[in-house]
Amino acid sequence: MAGAAVLGGTVAGAPHHAAPAAERTEDTAAVVRSVQARLTALDGAADRAGKAAAIADEAVLQHDTAANRAAADRAESALAALADRQTPELTGLLQRLESLGVRPETVQGDGTTATTAALVGRTRALRAVSYARKQIGDPYGFAKAGPGRWDCSGLTMKSYKAVKVAIGGHSATAQWRKAKSKHRLVSFKKKKAGDLIFYGRPGAVYHVAIYAGHGRMIEAPYPGKRVREVKVRNGDRLSQVARPA
Repeated sequence: MAGAAVLGGTVAGAPHHAAPAAERTEDTAAVVRSVQARLTALDGAADRAGKAAAIADEAVLQHDTAANRAAADRAESALAALADRQTPELTGLLQRLESLGVRPETVQGDGTTATTAALVGRTRALRAVSYARKQIGDPYGFAKAGPGRWDCSGLTMKSYKAVKVAIGGHSATAQWRKAKSKHRLVSFKKKKAGDLIFYGRPGAVYHVAIYAGHGRMIEAPYPGKRVREVKVRNGDRLSQVARPA
């Protein structure tokens, strides 16, 4: 029988031998260490930006001045811009782990990327607030979800739909129930821009608004009124807010 042809140093028809298991394990471990280091760096930047925004927001609550509001807006803008830059890289890093058969949560187990993931959610929340703010001045419309006319839950639903987050449909009670079922309710004292503020009682909510930061909220109030930004009202307010993103 004629000898097998040699192609590029490999005998044609001969089985391809994969790298030894120990070598593959070592390569995977090296990639995981590299990804872990980068995730930690991303996490640190996100944590610093988040703290700066929180401090600026608290300054407005303590002293609501034009200068403090401007500083808070700059901090929130910086936070959103950072998330925009980080999100593609974060996604790529996690996909790289998955391609190696490594479950990302095993790398995140010590909390790494928790802040980064929260930052991505925060950016969506800020964009939802921005969407709601653009509707200010539109008239109230019962059972309406835009464009041009809104009821309370229609406004919050569409604001989050604009950032690809489903919050439970066109009903204030349904939105509260979904947040509860998904364990997305947090204390009102820990509210952040983009959180949903509910009025009524648990399981029977009659109104919902979106927290805009600085002690204010955006709402479609009732017939005869227009979408507006006002100070948060405490009467009938539930003690927990929903954090959809």
